[in-house]
Amino acid sequence: MTDSDIYWTFAAAYQYGGSFYQALAQAGMKADPTNKTRIIQAFPELLDTYGVSSKFHQTLRSGASS
Repeated sequence: MTDSDIYWTFAAAYQYGGSFYQALAQAGMKADPTNKTRIIQAFPELLDTYGVSSKFHQTLRSGASS
């Protein structure tokens, strides 16, 4: 994943996730590269739900969010 992919994954989790995923997304956006990787590795469902191939990610990244 590129840095941009990671950013938009966290942005999608923050926009569309529940309070737990919003908190993870906030932490991820503030984290250094090592800790971003740790968050992603610890919560693979974050990528499954909000990652590059998800509708949430694609919608937000394309600017078509509601």
